[in-house]
Amino acid sequence: MAPTVPIHLAGGLEDGSIGTDVTRILEALEAVDKEALLLSDIGSATMNAELAIDMYEGDKDVQFYDGPIVESAFVAAVSSGNGMELEQIMEQLKQDT
Repeated sequence: MAPTVPIHLAGGLEDGSIGTDVTRILEALEAVDKEALLLSDIGSATMNAELAIDMYEGDKDVQFYDGPIVESAFVAAVSSGNGMELEQIMEQLKQDT
């Protein structure tokens, strides 16, 4: 539904097991072109996402949303694909999820 929207995955650990790794999140943030929406929906993943944002030293606009991951990803991708700006997407997520 949003084939032009780049999505960078950062979930899981390096060995393929379940979990989150701040380093992988930071690498994903570095891979984006100009702005990023970081999504999380559960405990330690949220904690690591917040830590990654605190540690991020790049110049890209990074926003964080803690909500239902599937619904949030769908709303964000379709909204971005339809030309909405990051701040508008954040507002949309707050209304829809």
